[in-house]
Amino acid sequence: MTNTNQHSELSSDRALEQLLRQVPPRPAPPESDAASVRSAVHAEWRNMSGKRRTRRLLTTFALAATVLLAVGVTINTLRVPSAVPVTVATIDKSIGSLYLLGEQSELQETHDLSALTVGQTILTGHGSSVGLLWGAGGSLRIDEDTRIEFIARDAIVLRSGRVYFDSQPSELSAGIMAGTAASFEIRTEQGVVSHVGTQFMTRVDAISLWVSVREGQVLIDGLTYRETADKGERIKFSGGGRPEVVNISRHGDAWNWAEAVAPSADVDKRTVHEFLTWVSRETGLQLHYKDATAESAAHRDTLTGTVRIPPRDALDFWSPTVGVDWRIEGGTIVVSKR
Repeated sequence: MTNTNQHSELSSDRALEQLLRQVPPRPAPPESDAASVRSAVHAEWRNMSGKRRTRRLLTTFALAATVLLAVGVTINTLRVPSAVPVTVATIDKSIGSLYLLGEQSELQETHDLSALTVGQTILTGHGSSVGLLWGAGGSLRIDEDTRIEFIARDAIVLRSGRVYFDSQPSELSAGIMAGTAASFEIRTEQGVVSHVGTQFMTRVDAISLWVSVREGQVLIDGLTYRETADKGERIKFSGGGRPEVVNISRHGDAWNWAEAVAPSADVDKRTVHEFLTWVSRETGLQLHYKDATAESAAHRDTLTGTVRIPPRDALDFWSPTVGVDWRIEGGTIVVSKR
């Protein structure tokens, strides 16, 4: 059965082959038509190839642009804008050694520093003191063995030592200082001290905070208690205990260091009375005229120059040049006609 089928298939194939041989050949197309076809096929091939090249170029350009954009974003992210130093105070007087704390916590003694900026930390040596004209108004004075961090236009951190702040300069100092300080904070481990329009002294050590008020009021936010100190009072804070309040003198040894770096005073063409009023304010001494004649002369006579020495020394320096005499009796400057 199988042989019969195979024999039939072979016979059919031979018959088909003989039939195809009898078909005449297909006529060839004209040469012009063949050339047109070849030209059309070639143009289509070039067109398709060009599109593929364009797509490849666009893909390459897009990839390059993406890489450049990523690099630019990275550079801008890593770029740190240069900070402009914020000046908070200028140095008016300096006695002894003054040190800046470096980036590696090293001490760098400085002799030509004229201004202080936010972020700086300074330390005064033993027997040294500094008088600053505070940029936002008033004056800040720094005693020996004191460490201060300048953190803002209206705030410092007192780590150790003693400072004196005067929020409102006298008229003689108004020309070289900013106006009244609207706000000022002294931050310590024991609390924050804020002025309410005043002259006051702040001292700290490892466990305590003292605030002494010569004029005006001071607000103290302690770790546990909030207190207000008035003129002639000193408040001591120690840890969380209740503050201790005592009455104090507004002049004397405790204040003498601050007088030594008092702001310079312009007394040129100012009256003797204005000069004596300035001395009274800087020393805490009262001003008293023995009689009307002495007071009249003090309002009439004028001075020349600028006071750059401590106020008490200035009393002795200018006394021979005017028509009145003065002397200190207790806590009072007594003025009489010469």
